[in-house]
Amino acid sequence: MVWAKGYKELIDLLHKHKNDLEGFKLDVYGNGEDSQAVEAAARKLDLGINFYKGKDHADDSLHGYKVFINPSVSDVLCTATAEALAMGKFVICPDHPSNEFFKSFPNCLMYKTPEEFVARVKEAMSSEPQPLTPEKRYSLSWEAATERFMEYSELDKVLKDRNGQCGEGVKRKGVRKLPLLPKFSDILDGGLAFAHYCATGNEILRMATGATPGTRDYDKQQCMDLNLLPPQIQHPVYGL
Repeated sequence: MVWAKGYKELIDLLHKHKNDLEGFKLDVYGNGEDSQAVEAAARKLDLGINFYKGKDHADDSLHGYKVFINPSVSDVLCTATAEALAMGKFVICPDHPSNEFFKSFPNCLMYKTPEEFVARVKEAMSSEPQPLTPEKRYSLSWEAATERFMEYSELDKVLKDRNGQCGEGVKRKGVRKLPLLPKFSDILDGGLAFAHYCATGNEILRMATGATPGTRDYDKQQCMDLNLLPPQIQHPVYGL
């Protein structure tokens, strides 16, 4: 739980429209470096928000909710929003480029203004989510996500071109193809990437460029917040 995930905006919305949303209760789940500050700010304004420790998104205790509010605009594509839609819940989120993918889902209620936020909350609380069509459900699957990645990255075209070249090679057995030399731009990109890897992996060099000491790797709390493997598994020390 960090302020950058839209908690300040959410608290401001609930505070300014406290009378419009009278009786509305919100349960917040999460851990993180700002969790205590977020909870303190909400309690100071008496917003009726209940705070709980973070849970797995598939936890049975979360199935009873029908509305998921995600004020964050810092994600490229929020998996929590996708999971909530896949579970058949309403999602209330800002009308923002980071949420563009979810616009076509009827259960995704977007807002641009504080007034629209209030209207969306009331709409969700007074109605039931629409069942997902097979097409919409499939679009939220990892298989569909992989297909979109292949399409946007044009890897499918590369693979087709390579397969086509292989087919031509079989037909022209008498023609021997010489290996292509790497482009200078590829060599330059590779060299820069290697230099960046070496520089960012050296604590002394990182500190010399202004990095905070001890921030090269995720700590235990950050791993828990981001659902990553613990530091000792990411960077194991053998022989101890």
